[in-house]
Amino acid sequence: MLDAILLFRDALYGALVIAVACSVLGVYVVLRRIVFVGAALAQLSSAGIALALWLSGQGLMHGLASHPIAFALLLTIAGVLFFGAGSGRGRVPPDATIGVTYAVAAAAGIILISKAKTGEAHDIFLQGNILGITAGDTMTLIAVAVPVLLLHAIFYKEFLFVSFDRETARTLGYNVSFWNLLLYLTLGLVIAFAMQFAGVMLVFNFLVVPAVTGLLVSRGMAGAFFWSVFSAVLAAVIGFSISVPFDLPSGPAIIAVSGVLAVFAYLVRLGQRR
Repeated sequence: MLDAILLFRDALYGALVIAVACSVLGVYVVLRRIVFVGAALAQLSSAGIALALWLSGQGLMHGLASHPIAFALLLTIAGVLFFGAGSGRGRVPPDATIGVTYAVAAAAGIILISKAKTGEAHDIFLQGNILGITAGDTMTLIAVAVPVLLLHAIFYKEFLFVSFDRETARTLGYNVSFWNLLLYLTLGLVIAFAMQFAGVMLVFNFLVVPAVTGLLVSRGMAGAFFWSVFSAVLAAVIGFSISVPFDLPSGPAIIAVSGVLAVFAYLVRLGQRR
């Protein structure tokens, strides 16, 4: 296992950055019950990557198409503005709007990738290419993750208050719409950059499963964030370490370990109740 870590240490470092950033934001995703917003944003990001590959294959917008992150950001930010503005409050329920966005983005992405000259839908939409992360990619991820995490650390009280009780926060003078939009923007930014390396499955896993683990184990919010990050990092290290020597896909291996940790946390919670 140690040899595997040393062989792909740059990829592991990148995976750890994604794990930490997503697991912190994931606590808010789970608390606010917007799990499928995260999934929809991930699909929009992957559709942006697919669009870039298709345009590159067609010889269109060649310079811009060589940077899939630009298209991933464009579609993800569009989704952020759409969901953050509180769309779907009319005759169409918000959950239905999210579901339509998820389905259309996934279908559009698969169609585009099937017509592209490079890339495979399985790799881009499910597993990503986490073993291909380089030292430069890790620095890019750090450059995105650190400001986002600092922002959440500085405005921890505001984000948490608005997530727990919007009406009370609004009564006390908080600009709820602003903080909602800011949360969605940071979420979309992290997802867009993580997607091109980790794929939909792994990003969605880091957004949900570690947060659930943290909330199950802890009795306070500080503990929830700590255990969420700890379980995400542990899952990344263990899953990564066993995937290489046993020739397993790294993303699903990490997800499987995350699932085991969540089940263990659930059993611990049951034991505490008894």
